[in-house]
Amino acid sequence: MQITRWIGYGCLLPMAALAQAQPAAFPAKAVRLVVGFSPGSNSDSLARPLAQRLSETVGQQVLVDNRPGAAGNIAMEIVAKSPPDGYTLFSGPGSSITVNPHIHPKMPLDVLRDLLPVAPMGQFSALLVVHPSLPVKSVGELVALARRNPGAISFGSPGHGTGFHLATELLRVRAGFQATHVPYANASAMTSDLLAGRIEMMVFSAIVMAPHVKAGRLRALATTGRERSTVMPDLPTIAQAGVADYEYTGFQGIFGPAALPREVAERLNALILKVLALPDVREFYATQNVDPMVMNPTEFAAKVRQEHEKWGRLIRDAGLKAASAG
Repeated sequence: MQITRWIGYGCLLPMAALAQAQPAAFPAKAVRLVVGFSPGSNSDSLARPLAQRLSETVGQQVLVDNRPGAAGNIAMEIVAKSPPDGYTLFSGPGSSITVNPHIHPKMPLDVLRDLLPVAPMGQFSALLVVHPSLPVKSVGELVALARRNPGAISFGSPGHGTGFHLATELLRVRAGFQATHVPYANASAMTSDLLAGRIEMMVFSAIVMAPHVKAGRLRALATTGRERSTVMPDLPTIAQAGVADYEYTGFQGIFGPAALPREVAERLNALILKVLALPDVREFYATQNVDPMVMNPTEFAAKVRQEHEKWGRLIRDAGLKAASAG
């Protein structure tokens, strides 16, 4: 063998230098998890325990870097333009990938071309809630009232084109009624206005809404998922309540630059799924109404493309205009 001959002739590099030339086990340094939303947001709260337990698992720091703005576009652009070595990753909701391209007129990147789906973090449903002053106690009554009074009922969302906005638009299109969308810059202002009755309806996080429902400050009509919510299991799904073909199940995931080597993506996928299966992490995610998703990078990429096509059709059917995006 040639290496043996090199050793015999004394021409081989020192063994220490040879060892340094070999590929190091991944990760060999700190990993940056870029979150496209502010500290305390749903995306941030799901990323932090994952980062902490990943740090402990791999023996390297996994740092959360919050880069809020443009519904995740700023953070996604940072990751898309970073070296494809697995050390800079995007952590965010599926809506950033599947909805933003259909809503924002000037995307800073092509999400399907410039990002690689690495691993899902989990999926979640939401609650359809109304202010108690609205004289409805079921989805059927809400739909009937909205049809009798086109545009009179207002609904809030944490921003134009966000997942919760699209979940409400999906309900509106499937059930055939008009309502007035009121986008908010942050979830706390939106929730305050709903509690005060300044808006009447909202689809939002079950974890955030459930305490207000239990206290009687809001009325829950249904859950948006395919299955009933573990947070409020007595509620029907919107489909069970009579709106055919309705389902909104959001998801959270990890993405890297498009040129990320397959072996690095698979290594990251295995590490992330291992951490998400830890009892304490699963328990925390369950308290956030987030259910596990187990997919390899190829399966996750197929899921992302499917959702991208689904929400593109909805946005066209709902008549949402890119120019109106906030």
